[in-house]
Amino acid sequence: MKKLTKFLAIIAILLTTAALAACAGAETPAGQAAQTGQTAQQSGQVAAENGAVHLQVLWFNDFDEGDSFLRLTEMYREDNPHVTFELIEVPFHDLEDRLRNLIIGGMPPALARLTNLGPFQNWLVDLYEYLGEDFGDNFNDGLRFEFNGRMLAAPKDVTVNGIVYNRTAFEQAGVSVPQNESEIWTWEEWRAVMEQVVANSDVTYGLVFDRTSHRFSTLFYQAGASMLTPDLSASNFNTPEMHRAVTFFKELHDDGFLPASVWLGADNPNLLFRSGQVAMHFAGSWMLANYIAEIDDFEWGFTYLPMDVRRSSVPGGKYIAALQGTGVEAEAARFIEWISQPEINAIFMLENNFISQIRGNEMLDYEFGAEFFRIFASDLAASGSQPGAEWGFQEFTGLINVDLREGLSEVLAGILTVEEYLEMMDDLITRSLADINS
Repeated sequence: MKKLTKFLAIIAILLTTAALAACAGAETPAGQAAQTGQTAQQSGQVAAENGAVHLQVLWFNDFDEGDSFLRLTEMYREDNPHVTFELIEVPFHDLEDRLRNLIIGGMPPALARLTNLGPFQNWLVDLYEYLGEDFGDNFNDGLRFEFNGRMLAAPKDVTVNGIVYNRTAFEQAGVSVPQNESEIWTWEEWRAVMEQVVANSDVTYGLVFDRTSHRFSTLFYQAGASMLTPDLSASNFNTPEMHRAVTFFKELHDDGFLPASVWLGADNPNLLFRSGQVAMHFAGSWMLANYIAEIDDFEWGFTYLPMDVRRSSVPGGKYIAALQGTGVEAEAARFIEWISQPEINAIFMLENNFISQIRGNEMLDYEFGAEFFRIFASDLAASGSQPGAEWGFQEFTGLINVDLREGLSEVLAGILTVEEYLEMMDDLITRSLADINS
């Protein structure tokens, strides 16, 4: 609340200048409103009085799924010709800053594609207010969309972490991957597979691991660890289980199975795997679409995640949310309701090889990789509730995410011991929870 009060206090100072600066030279109806001193809400009200509704959508692409989204908006306009859409595309790393600036400037978009609802929960439309509380029943468990009894967004697609493997290298080495849940590797077996494939194929490394705390967290959930207690009220970081996960990850780096150039440098794990240098990429299910388009030099596939004391993945994904203060909140909510229909959602999922969180769309008829989606579903079903609950607590993860990742890099570099890292994160988590609850 203290941070929110300070933030609101500066809005009055920044409102006029930021609104004019942020939209200078824009040609859209919303941009014209900014030039005349109108807020987004005033512009939306004028448009509504004229029978026309213009919905700006703040959007980022993983690949080119924005084209699919625009095709859906054209379908929507067949029955709603009074509605027009404008896609404002931004790089993912600029998404949250851009949205904050638009909000501060009094020009929020009608809709936004988001991965993190926590920082914006005070500016998002409660969909229950417009669509009724039954709307939330359309979605499976996984991504958290309800905050204090308000539905702040509709899950667009859900992702899970997974292992992409170089099938060509595995065949060269005479090594097979698990074919069913009873054959899933233990960590020790997984490590032995890396050693065997590197020794008997053309790859240089056994594994490349995305440099994100979300991806790494898969290992500590598999070890039986967690960041928080089950009720999310206190730190649970400094435990033997977490020590086991961090130590195992460090040993893989120390022994050369993972290239140091990713976590201790700037190399892109995606590009390294695509180059054929790596046996496995610990990535996310969304990489399926990328690798279909980009890998021609070798055969590849997805396999089950390994396990330690338990199996686990970590859910993630994207939402579509409506913003307050636009004057077109009702129409934005209505579009979200339309695009969340199973048959409409299925179009977007199938065109982009995404996993749906809409009830009834759990197993779609994918043109490519149906067997991979069965693996994703199996890993997700085995994950339990703690990973989704912790990463869905976005007010918390936003405070500790960078330190979780950068501290781990310092462990890999030998700057911190595993024990020092666990103590540091335990203290940070405790302080962060106190700040949230103050």
